Formats: sequence, structure tokens, C-alpha cells
Amino acid sequence: MRAGFFRRLISALVDISIALAFVYLTFILFGQNILQNRVDNYQEIDANYQEVINQYYEDQEAVENEYNLAKESAGDDEDARNEAYLVYRDKLSILNHHYAADSSVYNRLLLDYNVGLIYYFTLGMIVLLGLIIIGFKGLTPGRRLLRIELVGQVSMINIIIHDLLLKYILVVVLFLISPYYAFIILPAYFLLDLFLILLSKDKSTLRDNLSKIVLNYKPKKNKKNEYN
Repeated sequence: MRAGFFRRLISALVDISIALAFVYLTFILFGQNILQNRVDNYQEIDANYQEVINQYYEDQEAVENEYNLAKESAGDDEDARNEAYLVYRDKLSILNHHYAADSSVYNRLLLDYNVGLIYYFTLGMIVLLGLIIIGFKGLTPGRRLLRIELVGQVSMINIIIHDLLLKYILVVVLFLISPYYAFIILPAYFLLDLFLILLSKDKSTLRDNLSKIVLNYKPKKNKKNEYN
């Protein structure tokens, strides 16, 4: 029988979680230091940036507390409450403006680190998922756990097309081209898969048809009791 949508989804999430955990581990062990070394005086800049963030939240809390006290003091006086709100709005606007200006400075200083961080996790995930898919010949840990098997014209080329090019690499390429279009195309792609699995006769997705591979669910066989 064909593997259902949620079974396929959960198997993919299992594989992604394994890859993400491993990439994060490499980041903690050595990747973080490599990226930090790309920025001069990273530790000092990061520490100052954290101070700016902490000070912003402290000032924001103080402004909100001041506004709440002003509302309590105003009681049922609508004019006083409106005046308290206008003061609160102006103070919060000034606070946000200063914070945005300060943050932009540190974001520019940390640009190489932040861009490197995105590429490190993106490329790391793609490489590791590729190794998992190729190494297990499509029968990834997630699929094994959910008892999903590949049938049809199963070959390494078709597996790469099905599981890498039309799945993970497609997502990355769309976000690199335009995050705006990615947020439009990917949900539509996701819903198309859902409808095809639920409504089509053979319950196969667009990726399945293009790669000539379908995913079946292989139920666990019940062992017969050998004892009377």
C-alpha cells in the first residue's frame, strides 16, 4: 500500500532532525570558532551588542511600567488616559528608533558572521542529507523507522532527483533566489503533494511521477505464535 502524506512527512522530519543535530554539533565543536575568526574583535563586538539588547529590553519595561502607573493614576479620566498613551507611544517610538540605529551598526560589523552562519547550516544540511540519502540508497533512517520502501524505477539517479533535487535542494535554491517567491511557491508545492496523495488514484506526488519512484508503506508482519 502507498505511504500516506503524514507518514512521509514524519519520515522527512526525522531525517532533517538527525542532519540538523549533527550539523549543530559540528558548529559547536569547530564551526562557531571558524566563523567568529572571520570578524575582527568578535567577542568584544558581540558582548557590546548583547549589552545594547539587554538595555533596550530594560528601557522598554521601564516605559511600559511608567505607562501602566499613569493609567492607574488617571482612573476614569479619559483625557488623562489618552495623554498617558501619547506619552508612552512617543517614548516607545524614540526607544525603538535608537535601538534600530544601534543594532544596524552591530549588524554591519557582524555581517560576515551572520552570512557565514546561514551558509554553514544550509550547505551543511544539504551535504549531510545528501550523504544520508546516497549512503542509505533512499532508505533513510526516517523511512526505515516509518517502514517506507521505494518501488518503481529505483536507481541512484532517480533517488537523487526524487530526494535531493526536487526536495531539499529545490527549497534552498528558491530561498536563495527570492525568499518572497519561496514563501509563495513552497506552500503551493506542499499542498499539491497533499492533494495528489489524498485524491490521485495511485497516491503519488509530482516528485514521484517525475522520478518514476513511489513510496510504499510496508506493515510489520505479525509473528505467529509458535507455542500452543
